[in-house]
Amino acid sequence: MAPVQLPRSAVRLLLVATLLPTTLFGQGTRADYARADSFAARTRGLVVGIAEDPTWLEGGARFWYRTSVTGGNRFVLVDAATGQQSAPFDHDRLAAALAALRADTAVITAATLPFARFTYADSARAIEFVLRDSTWRCTLATYACARRAAVPRRATQSQAWSAGPGQLWRANEGDPVRSPDGKLEAVIRNYNVAIREAGKPALTYLSQDGSEGNLYTRASIAWSPDSRKLAVYRVIPGYRREVHYVQSSPEDQLQPKHTSILYAKPGDVLDKEQPVLFDIATKRQIDVADGLFPNAYELSELAWRPDGQRLTFEYNQRGHTAYRVIEVDANTGTARAVISEDPQTFFYYTDLNGGGRKFRYDVADGQEVIWSSERDGWNHLYLYDGRTGKVKNQITKGQWVVRGIDTGDVAKRQIWFRASGMNPGQDPYILHYYRINFDGSGLVALTEANGTHSVTYSPDLQYYVDRWSRVDQ
Repeated sequence: MAPVQLPRSAVRLLLVATLLPTTLFGQGTRADYARADSFAARTRGLVVGIAEDPTWLEGGARFWYRTSVTGGNRFVLVDAATGQQSAPFDHDRLAAALAALRADTAVITAATLPFARFTYADSARAIEFVLRDSTWRCTLATYACARRAAVPRRATQSQAWSAGPGQLWRANEGDPVRSPDGKLEAVIRNYNVAIREAGKPALTYLSQDGSEGNLYTRASIAWSPDSRKLAVYRVIPGYRREVHYVQSSPEDQLQPKHTSILYAKPGDVLDKEQPVLFDIATKRQIDVADGLFPNAYELSELAWRPDGQRLTFEYNQRGHTAYRVIEVDANTGTARAVISEDPQTFFYYTDLNGGGRKFRYDVADGQEVIWSSERDGWNHLYLYDGRTGKVKNQITKGQWVVRGIDTGDVAKRQIWFRASGMNPGQDPYILHYYRINFDGSGLVALTEANGTHSVTYSPDLQYYVDRWSRVDQ
């Protein structure tokens, strides 16, 4: 066979290819990724005096934190009232005690204790911490250490209610939902709602109108606090849209893998949810009219007020141009909008502390509601009259934004929050902490230094620890 004559461009391409490493991953080589993975180990210990999150002790007057030192870390105990610092335990004695228990040859020193967190036990006469998969306790008098128990694995969290585009309600199996008084259980059978005495098989059906195309959903079942009523969503399923994924290079096989999930696309028919109430004693069924929540993109879980006479849910309109907090009278099924956001553009509905703009806090069983909104062009807090749905007053205002809520004190009618852009001359993205009264008065800046802050409050809100930094400090 005659040799093939390649053009010059192809020859150059082959020469370049032979110079490249033979194993490529994305945009880098195996060595590139190994070097990146080793960065934390290579830089560990180069900076000292870096304080980690403080942990407040019961009573609220003391806290401990871990700080970086030459060769590792140390724990520090602080009395918040006096500012006095001490060691929460003898680091050297504890290191020696743990080293004697280790079966391997790893060296344990006062600066390399093999845990990052601990708790006091036995009235602060001992400490407990987790090593690998077990909890250990060491007495502070003798530094005798013993394994207490294996650390339980985290239970798999149940999938929360989510309507509409994710169609997570379709997983309609699960354990019965027990009433708060423990006497009854609610189940879904043949698409309908039924109850029974706890632990017994005989069922009493509360609904008769459920079907495959209009079914009740176990994931949404909500008992009233007094166990006298039950609320649940009845759903007309939307289009069952499957979105497909191909994993081209799985680690455990040579061939690609295919997976799919349920997720509606723009224009698809979405699920249509309707809240339905049931009176347990009379078996009366009340359908809640959907005049205030048509064309829903998503309805939140059904949440009862503590008095058991009302329940609430939140409505996100398809297109995100309306968002409402809706309250339903549990005796009549009458719905009203406690809060209605109807922006001209788009409502950013993600939770405020999760990076979004929405925040809701019900005061005194919903008599008042603290709500966040960008209605004046900046994200701020508003105090609503929960009975009339009217704004009582704007809590925060100005050309700056509320970035998160930390806590509130209903008795003192105060709220603690984070915000950006309030300090002239500072980067508007820097995070500061504040306190303000519900009526908008008494704004107090808890942080001042030019940097992004991280504040941890004592349980009684009498003290706080402020850590801050900046890109150049």
